[in-house]
Amino acid sequence: MNATTPNEATREAIDALLDKVEEIALENPEAALAELESAPPELAEDPSVVLVRTDLAFAVHGPEAARAVIEPLAQRIPDDPDVCHVYGLVLGELGEQERMVEQFLRVLELDRVIDGGDTVDRETEDRIVAAAEEALASLPDPFRSRIADVAILVEARPSPDIVREGFDPRALGLFEGPCDVDRQNLEPTTAPPRIVLYSANLLADSPDPETLRVEVQTTVLHEVGHYFGLDEHDLEHMGLA
Repeated sequence: MNATTPNEATREAIDALLDKVEEIALENPEAALAELESAPPELAEDPSVVLVRTDLAFAVHGPEAARAVIEPLAQRIPDDPDVCHVYGLVLGELGEQERMVEQFLRVLELDRVIDGGDTVDRETEDRIVAAAEEALASLPDPFRSRIADVAILVEARPSPDIVREGFDPRALGLFEGPCDVDRQNLEPTTAPPRIVLYSANLLADSPDPETLRVEVQTTVLHEVGHYFGLDEHDLEHMGLA
């Protein structure tokens, strides 16, 4: 007799389903979505499955279809930060700014509670700073000299004020201030640009030291790209999205 409890067996079945869907989605997102839609209710209604189904529904059919998938789950478990985050992203795609911000602020607060606050240990913060400096040092000389006075700051996560403006509470970094071209026409007293790295979000996304280093460097280069005038499409094409 198998000693595995029903809950454990269901979890294993969910993991197997998601692994299968991930492989299918690489070549055929529509088939991957159909696989999830035909899953038994005990698997299909699991939050992790619903989140993947939401992503696939968005990719295949657009934001309205994604909303139809995620909204019932958000109503059923309103205090799950992952669900709130995906729901907020979908609402943003639908242009519902006020409701998006409501979900984003909830994510910010729930993440703080789960993480036990906004404190990241000094060793981790030092690793983030070192990885950021390494990324800047890797830039070709003409670019490195033009970004020499751009400050790199580390904060735990975005402030409620910028989240209220629609900023993603789980963003890994932010570029603020005038870009390289704009600075040529500004007064010398204008506040210099800065790149902010969000340590709690980076650590949640990449808990392993090596993956954290790579993620920090990718994030820094992404924000440096904004400084030099690249948009999100350009950065995605360069593998820095």
